[in-house]
Amino acid sequence: MISEFCNAQNTNLEFGNPTTEEMNMTSCSVEPNAPAVVLCALDNVDYGVMGTHFCLIYDRKRRIKILTAEGKSNADVSILYHDNKKDPSENDKISEIKATAYNMVDGKMVKTLMDSKLIFHERLNKSLMLIKFTMPQVRVGTVIEYEYKISCPTFWWISPWYAQTSIPTKYASYHLVIPEYFRFNIQNTGMCKMDVQKKLVQCKYDYWDQTLNCNGQDFRFTSCDMPSAKDDDFVWCSKEYCNKVTTELKSVNIPGVIYKPFSKEWKDIDSLLLDKDDFGYRLGKYNPFKKEMKAANIYNISDNTEKITAIYKLLKKNLKWNGDYDLVGRSFSDILKDGSGNNADLNFVLINMLNEAGIKAVPLVMSTRDHGKLPDTFPSLLSLNSFVVGAYTKDSTMVYLDSSGDNGLNVLPTNMLTDKARIIDKDHCRWVNLQNIANAKESIGIIAQLNPQGVLTGNVKETYHNNAAAEIRSDFKQAKDSAAFVNAKALDEGIEIQAYKMNDRTSFSPTVSETYSFSKNCETTSDHIYVNPLIIMPIKDNPFTAAERQLPVEFPYKQSILLNVNMKIPEGYIVEGKSNGTIIETPNKEISCNIKCEVGDKTSLVQYRLDINNTFFGADDYKMIKGIFTKICEYSKKMLVLKKM
Repeated sequence: MISEFCNAQNTNLEFGNPTTEEMNMTSCSVEPNAPAVVLCALDNVDYGVMGTHFCLIYDRKRRIKILTAEGKSNADVSILYHDNKKDPSENDKISEIKATAYNMVDGKMVKTLMDSKLIFHERLNKSLMLIKFTMPQVRVGTVIEYEYKISCPTFWWISPWYAQTSIPTKYASYHLVIPEYFRFNIQNTGMCKMDVQKKLVQCKYDYWDQTLNCNGQDFRFTSCDMPSAKDDDFVWCSKEYCNKVTTELKSVNIPGVIYKPFSKEWKDIDSLLLDKDDFGYRLGKYNPFKKEMKAANIYNISDNTEKITAIYKLLKKNLKWNGDYDLVGRSFSDILKDGSGNNADLNFVLINMLNEAGIKAVPLVMSTRDHGKLPDTFPSLLSLNSFVVGAYTKDSTMVYLDSSGDNGLNVLPTNMLTDKARIIDKDHCRWVNLQNIANAKESIGIIAQLNPQGVLTGNVKETYHNNAAAEIRSDFKQAKDSAAFVNAKALDEGIEIQAYKMNDRTSFSPTVSETYSFSKNCETTSDHIYVNPLIIMPIKDNPFTAAERQLPVEFPYKQSILLNVNMKIPEGYIVEGKSNGTIIETPNKEISCNIKCEVGDKTSLVQYRLDINNTFFGADDYKMIKGIFTKICEYSKKMLVLKKM
């Protein structure tokens, strides 16, 4: 049964026959500027029998309208599935792939079927494959439809269902039938209205040499007119707030099969990880760089922090990170043969190097920020997707590092700064909040002089600490070259830069510093000079411009910016207009900007400090945050007015 509020949408649920209204659509009422829109998404999940075992059967159908040239990318479809050559018993089977494009030509609807020769298979790793296809004859105005089935032998794991995508959705339905033999925790979350209906149904299965008749729970989740789930600079994982349904198996009780509970505590997950061949088995087994460590005299370093740093540098000298993240690792022989690996591969080697050198090191498993938060109601091994390394400098003091980063101890990639990371230590497993170690501090010192012609010149020293240092290093790596990096910086700050130098750019260090000289032409008239006493504005434009916001605001880490400016006023000029400083802050000082100004006859001194002391603000705080940043930007643009005597 389709809910009443979705019935009102007059959704076309018949695939193979787009309506005249769908063919003539030119924009989406949910998002008028959307490049495409999902007209109808139907997902049915049911249990079946594959061979002699239960399986899950996913039946997926999509109808999409292409509204702009940008939207044509939605005709490129990728389907991820499991295919392990070593254990084919758990391989997925893809079937009944169909794809069709519908276009209006001379007032008539023309139907173009996709040729099966356009379906391609790509292996991603030893256990994952990708099916890719592109629908033919797709242009602005095309309606595309595709459907497929996946049979999965992993009956104990129902993949999460997301009602929203990167484009708006007019109608989405998720139909799930679970026989009484399987009991799941089911979570239904999201920010848009979702209708949920549940009823009992009869199920029948031919299982081994018997026919099983049982009751089943029939769930139907439906949503209409949902906005796109877009990436946001101030949201760690946009999927976290989508309409979605997630499940976790609690128990299995099939007739003739021993009852098996699956509901676990985290201590059970700890044991599973420690027993896994590609996780726990990798710990403490082998140090492939023992000779190199001995040659570098690392074993004789007395300070544990220095020893950890030396071991990490040696690891990165011999093995390269390949850009990927994972939870499990390959064999050491494969890693050494390739000379590279994902962060898990390298982290296992690092742990063994540290432990062999007398530094206790352990993995801290997590769900990275872009992967979503760990479930609140039940433990989940499947929710974990990576880990970092914790190393003890003393009995109870731990530093953190990951082989994907090169920014010093306790400076982890932003994506790994989760609030729940679990230390997997056979002696004492426990939770750690990695957000507590994260911070970004930037200190800027400027000494400048203004001449009577309104030309401002001076010298700048900027020092970046911790995650701010990691960010500036990343910006430099992404630039075409050093000249492009400096030119972009000059353009952003509205100055001309000379004699630029960056220190510790390639060092395994939590700090980076820049020094450079600059010049800038200020606004002048025949008898006035207008100059911004900040010279460099830490925040030029308000990043929060939308009138309203449904999502929370998540900053990557706590941040501080300190700016000190000493500017010499030219002879023959007096101060006609100035600012006396201000304090702009939220009620609890979670965001605070303190600006002090002292302007005399010969100098202007400015002290500017911005602190962001909290990383999470609810949607209800949006107007407050927007207002705070609006005031900071407005004040930062105030001018010092000098008049010729």
